Amino acid sequence: MPRIPPVDPEEFPADKRDLFDTLSENDLPPEERGHSLEGGTLNVYRTMGQDSALLEQFRAYGSAVWRESGFSPREREFVILATAYYADSACEWHQHVRVALDKGMDPEQILAVSREEQNRLESDHAAIVDYVAAFVTGAVDDATHDRLAKCYDEETILGNRDALGMLSRPCAITGCACGRV
Repeated sequence: MPRIPPVDPEEFPADKRDLFDTLSENDLPPEERGHSLEGGTLNVYRTMGQDSALLEQFRAYGSAVWRESGFSPREREFVILATAYYADSACEWHQHVRVALDKGMDPEQILAVSREEQNRLESDHAAIVDYVAAFVTGAVDDATHDRLAKCYDEETILGNRDALGMLSRPCAITGCACGRV
């Protein structure tokens, strides 16, 4: 539960309500989504909506970072879920499980991230998760970097670091009381 109450979208200016949109394709029926997760999405944007100018700029920056990160949408979800897990951000985790499924991750991959079982992932995805874990804890060493560099070019690694820096802030900014997934 956020310490700062979320904004009711109905009380937000109509021309700015799209700022609350998530990446989840929850308007599609389950048979088209490939999963049956339903229900409300925990949305950190609603909490950030207490300051609409901040939310607008954060969304613009975040969109640019993700668009230019060099990762596919599915790879981005590995980054996001691993960051949420290792940063103890249950609110970010729960918001992105459905998005990850929508972007092609299967439940076993999501479980592998949450159980720290990178050995169950393809090597490039394991390298992402290991890198994120080290980044979040401030322990990226040469071996961790080199492992990621075997799978991705320098531009993508730099985009990943920018995305990680941006991603690690939303729950801290909004004051979400989040715990280990």
